[in-house]
Amino acid sequence: MKSKNGFTLIELLAVIVILAVIALIATPIILNLIEKARKGAAESSAYAYIEAAEKAIVVHMMSNPNDKVGTSCTAAKTSLTCKKAGDAEDMDPFTLDVKGDLPSAGSLTIDEKGTITGATGLTIGSYTVTYADGKATAKAS
Repeated sequence: MKSKNGFTLIELLAVIVILAVIALIATPIILNLIEKARKGAAESSAYAYIEAAEKAIVVHMMSNPNDKVGTSCTAAKTSLTCKKAGDAEDMDPFTLDVKGDLPSAGSLTIDEKGTITGATGLTIGSYTVTYADGKATAKAS
């Protein structure tokens, strides 16, 4: 008698079907995890940007005590342009030292102490991030 070596066609097809079923189950799960990670990264970048903006505003307020920062600033990558309190004149842009993805647009709301109380329209990658009550929320643009 001859000994048989190898797999039959039915055995190979069964393995392929099992692998296809596993791939069909795993693909949506993996894609959802990737989407959650990107959303979390956008929110983390917003927190880092807001923290850097607060530091830059406080440094400016300490070195220029007569300049009062208004209630809004416009975000643009590594700089932040704020209005002076009481008039519409822009202050010189603050330069921000930020790591991570930077917003290409958006605005920040500031209180009289230089604390950022809100942010709207922070566009980070393909997400628009809003910040209110100490919490950042990203939504796909």
